[in-house]
Amino acid sequence: MARIQKMTLLSTATDMWQSFSLRFNQGMADIPGIGGWFRPHWTIIILRRDGSFISAGIDEEPNLLSDDDLRQLAQKQRICLRLGEGLGQQKLIALPQAASHDPASAIRLSLEQHFPFPAYDTAFTVHGTEQSARSGQCNFRVSFARRSLLDECLERAAAFGIAPKAIDALGQNPVEPVSADLMSGGRAGGGRNASALLLIVCAMLVSVALLLNAWSTFSLAPAAAQFQVNNQPGNTDQALLQKKTKDAAPTTLQIWYAATRALPDNAYAEYLIYEKGQLRLAGKASDAAGLVSAIEAQDIFTGTAFAAASLKEDDGKESFDLTTNVRNEAKP
Repeated sequence: MARIQKMTLLSTATDMWQSFSLRFNQGMADIPGIGGWFRPHWTIIILRRDGSFISAGIDEEPNLLSDDDLRQLAQKQRICLRLGEGLGQQKLIALPQAASHDPASAIRLSLEQHFPFPAYDTAFTVHGTEQSARSGQCNFRVSFARRSLLDECLERAAAFGIAPKAIDALGQNPVEPVSADLMSGGRAGGGRNASALLLIVCAMLVSVALLLNAWSTFSLAPAAAQFQVNNQPGNTDQALLQKKTKDAAPTTLQIWYAATRALPDNAYAEYLIYEKGQLRLAGKASDAAGLVSAIEAQDIFTGTAFAAASLKEDDGKESFDLTTNVRNEAKP
């Protein structure tokens, strides 16, 4: 079931692309000026009922072609064999507006109504749409001929080495652009594919966008980051360093907590001063000399020493005045 659904989606997408491609190519070919770049360059040879060939040139009157002329023209890349009167014919067929998206299918449903030949022996192709005087209808210009006659015309052309890429019927203008093919029943091929060119351009634009995005990711982003660093104020690095150092150092509350924890029960501090990484403690203790080792026992203190001599007080306690350094990297 899933496989069928995938195939249905693929076929739908393919049909949509083919329909868009056909319309887009036709639209580009019909644009004045640049449309000629997308239209194929055809060599038109008109086959008459008596089996002779005449030329169809834009700047010359049709003239009878000799056998040598035909052999030279056979070297051309794209030849359209145009069937003259009695071999092929053009006519206008009126269809409802709703059939404009696929006139060939609408005509094929009622061949006997539009053509004088049996359905099995009828070859036709739609050239294009023309204005209709009646609202709700479109006129389509159609070439038609006997299908069995096409083989005879191809054999006649092959006798001179001519292999036509398309066959249509002669209309009012012998040199009208080649747009339809009786052999395939569709539009004449050839010319530059405008839809394929559009697809290539879109793919190139997407590729360029992806390359630019990758280049900006791997090249511009690091360069922009370095540029931002280089253009920061001169004291930014110092400020970041100070902030990092401050974050790593113990807080004042932690220092006070470590100092009070270092003092034994028989000692008390009368004041504590912390400034520029150094703590100063002064107070009274039963054994002032033992405070040095007690304070050093705390991980955040180092280099503890007396700042002043210890004196025996009247209450039997000894005064102390100590300084100690605080380690930045140590936290209790």
